[in-house]
Amino acid sequence: MDQTETHIWVQTWLDYLATQGRSKHTLSAYRRAISHLANWSQTTYGELFDPAHLIARDIRDWKSYQQTVEQAAPSTINQRLVGVASFYKWAVTNKVVEQNPTVETKSIRLPSRQPKSLSSQELRRLLRAVHHGGSLRDIAILEILAGTGLRVGELLQLQVGDVMLRERSGWVIVREGKHGGYREVPLASEVRTALATYLAEYPGSGGGGTNLPDKSAPLWMGKQGTLTHRSSVMRILNKYAFRAQLNSVSPHTLRHTFATLYLQVNPDDLRGLAALLGHSDLNTVMIYTEPTREDVTNRVERMKW
Repeated sequence: MDQTETHIWVQTWLDYLATQGRSKHTLSAYRRAISHLANWSQTTYGELFDPAHLIARDIRDWKSYQQTVEQAAPSTINQRLVGVASFYKWAVTNKVVEQNPTVETKSIRLPSRQPKSLSSQELRRLLRAVHHGGSLRDIAILEILAGTGLRVGELLQLQVGDVMLRERSGWVIVREGKHGGYREVPLASEVRTALATYLAEYPGSGGGGTNLPDKSAPLWMGKQGTLTHRSSVMRILNKYAFRAQLNSVSPHTLRHTFATLYLQVNPDDLRGLAALLGHSDLNTVMIYTEPTREDVTNRVERMKW
């Protein structure tokens, strides 16, 4: 296969991927991956690149070169491997080449990444920001997200009757979670206080909670009516995150923060955390047990010898 023919086949493959809905970003990354392999092959073997001549050992050596000589990031190497593997899979199917030399080369295993969460200090700054100047509704929203780990969709579905408040206890009812599950999530005292204060001034209640709203009424009301969109919750969070001098904070950030802080206090209660978050599989919450880089660094620093 000469160079002109190789270029034609590579372009034909990329055109095919475009018809399958692949983004321009992906196509550009895949083209760079093939070019990188071609340059390495030509430099290593002193001959023009011919994808039909490469064998499994060549792909392994190319991967090793990126790791040891280039010291490329593992994510970059994996992306290149995916691109080249995609080309060879297509080329074998279309009888451009006889064999796929990439099938024996595995991607680099990356360390698991913990979900982004706030530290205890950052969370206090965020809550302090909303308590100093925020509306009763906004205070209740941030308190319930931080204190229950609810998903934003679950938050928006809440009705007035889903909030159960007692003198020394309380909970919210999630009638239909992500996987259709029903659960009752307990409320800490700070969350109960925020919700009780908000409900006492709920729009249409007459002030002071004299006329309690219909239990089927949407829980989150404001000057513009019912809060129904995730983007609205994001705007609320970003407003107070900015005041607290924090980077963008999402509902999922607070969900992860709740999970992380819960396990700090209850390190052996994965089952309880899974129930609170609405997960049926314990493996889903195992990620919160992974030590962060800061955790590992601190442990090494404490070592004595």
